Amino acid sequence: MINCFSRRKWESGLRYLKKATEKGHVEAVYTYGIILICLDGELRKQGLRVLSSLHLPKPNQGNSRMIASCRSKTEKFLRCMWVHVALTGPKGICCNCDCDIEEKPNHSTPSECQAWDASNDVSHCCDYCFWDREANLFCSLLRKYLIN
Repeated sequence: MINCFSRRKWESGLRYLKKATEKGHVEAVYTYGIILICLDGELRKQGLRVLSSLHLPKPNQGNSRMIASCRSKTEKFLRCMWVHVALTGPKGICCNCDCDIEEKPNHSTPSECQAWDASNDVSHCCDYCFWDREANLFCSLLRKYLIN
């Protein structure tokens, strides 16, 4: 992540994340997959395949512990970095589903990243919409630590 967002060395950063993903590092799988989703096209599809390797139960069946852990570790890592590069969230894919995503903020004041800490309670959500939501939350977090 340092190479991608702090040193602006995308190729080597993605190569290192891919290597860590191949070795089964859960947070690397999460981060690498989310980044690929944000890059659109064939990389988006690759990102969804990478994230599917996490073998999470359906969102409404309690994957919040693993996701919360990945979020927490990602935020701790970003907090210690000089973030110079942010990502644009993914362009939503039309999946023709009936997703009902309602974020439950846990803060009393609105902020761009309040959903990052929110519960993953989603009454009905397909994988595409779930990971798009995660990618948008990740991008919001990057912007939070972005150095202008």
